[in-house]
Amino acid sequence: MTGGDWDMGSGFFGGRGRPDLSGGFARRIFGRRHKAPRCFAVVCVFLALTLFAGCAKPPSRQYYMLNYVPPAMERRAMQNPYACVIRLREFSIEEAYNRSNIVYRINPYELRYYNYKSWAVKPTRMLTDLFFRHLSSVQLVSGLVRRFDEGRKPDFELTGFIDALEEYDSEDMLFAHVSIRLNLTKLSDGAMLYSRSFSRRKKVYTRETGLVIKEMSQIVEYIFTEAISDIDGKLAIEFGISDQTPTFMQVEEPKFTAEGE
Repeated sequence: MTGGDWDMGSGFFGGRGRPDLSGGFARRIFGRRHKAPRCFAVVCVFLALTLFAGCAKPPSRQYYMLNYVPPAMERRAMQNPYACVIRLREFSIEEAYNRSNIVYRINPYELRYYNYKSWAVKPTRMLTDLFFRHLSSVQLVSGLVRRFDEGRKPDFELTGFIDALEEYDSEDMLFAHVSIRLNLTKLSDGAMLYSRSFSRRKKVYTRETGLVIKEMSQIVEYIFTEAISDIDGKLAIEFGISDQTPTFMQVEEPKFTAEGE
């Protein structure tokens, strides 16, 4: 017989035309069945791991915002708002803090970021919004804008730079730390009327992020209150008004910690 024909007396069939299940041909055909239990076990393990991964949910993300109620300005150099427009430019920020994750510092050389604790609004926008609300509340000037195309042409530009906005975790002590620089420029000639840097730390006695954010808010309130008082004095000089020390409604000054401590 040719190679393509079946031999009824040998090969798959035995001498009597019955299948020969003891030869190599049978082992090649039916031997594959022995691999099934092993493959089935691998599939079961894979499905179990996939199911476990789906059930193990990561912690839910928590979002925070700085917030405070602007204090009223009881006495000022001029009772009515100054007849000028200030443009409040959106704050800039140190690149290490330019992210939504809240920053915590381990030492002067190492920063870390919380994975599931974030700012609800990016820090530059959040601080600018707070300062804008504070300035609007005290009605220091007749016009306050964020952009040049919002109406009246601004006479002054107020800028801010965030140097630090962080939780400071120093061994067994925890601090809220905020550092901001503020500048007021006269747009007609580019003269710098006001420039001041603020850097404050406040101890937090309970290791809870919400309390750290609360202390940060108090620091920011103090910084912006001080800055508005300073700007009032500078505008009084610019407008030729007799110098009077402006005062705000009593605000409890945070108990700051010296930078070296």
